[in-house]
Amino acid sequence: MLGDERVSSAYAQNAEFWIGIIRDRIDPYQTQLTDPALLEMIGDCTGLRILDAGCGEGYLARELVRRGAAHVHGVDTCEQFIAAARSHPDFRPDTTTFHHADVAAMPVADHTVDLVVANRLPNGITDPARRFTEFARVLAPSGRLILLGMHPCFYAARAERTPTTHTTELSMDTYFGVRSVEQNFNVADRVSPAPSVQHFFSLEAYIRMITAAGFAITDLREPHPTPEQRRENPWWDANFVRPLFLLLECRPWPNQPGLSR
Repeated sequence: MLGDERVSSAYAQNAEFWIGIIRDRIDPYQTQLTDPALLEMIGDCTGLRILDAGCGEGYLARELVRRGAAHVHGVDTCEQFIAAARSHPDFRPDTTTFHHADVAAMPVADHTVDLVVANRLPNGITDPARRFTEFARVLAPSGRLILLGMHPCFYAARAERTPTTHTTELSMDTYFGVRSVEQNFNVADRVSPAPSVQHFFSLEAYIRMITAAGFAITDLREPHPTPEQRRENPWWDANFVRPLFLLLECRPWPNQPGLSR
């Protein structure tokens, strides 16, 4: 099995669930928060060579091609996702290549990508920093890395959650250690057949993985509902009670040791 066994196994068991969620566009967090924020940060991608790290069933790769990307490499450890991406009616093999591979060991040549996008890619369990050094390897010197993920400051192990208030209680040891979160997802009353598995690190540890790979962080955002969204739909106030997502833009720092190109 490619990637971290527990993470990859969970995604394989939940593949059909996630394919349905994405293609039916029923996740408001994705469609109304994270996708708009991510695409805004990506900006004009006309003519760019892009890596979609953890591409899932390929929806973002298809959108980037639609927006003018020259070529998109999609990489995912889940074979079912890659098969779904390749069989989608909008798949264009001339502008998109989907790889069944680990993002920590990708079949992409050095410095051939203008933009790396990791969209809600689960944190690695085994050697989690390797993905960032791999991103640095494939990225061109003038390129960008965009990371969108669950906010590392506000997720705790299931036993430490307070279900009635949806708040997160973190001890010092838990926050500055490694949190393993296993949970079934419920999206529009569809429940994943198996719990997903993710690891969370302190913000300090997460940032150090990125900078140790030779990146400088050039923008930081926390996608959240706008006042208009909250006024129009009270669902947001009930379901977004703390920051859930962290969005980072990073650029290669040419003065870092080992990054001369």
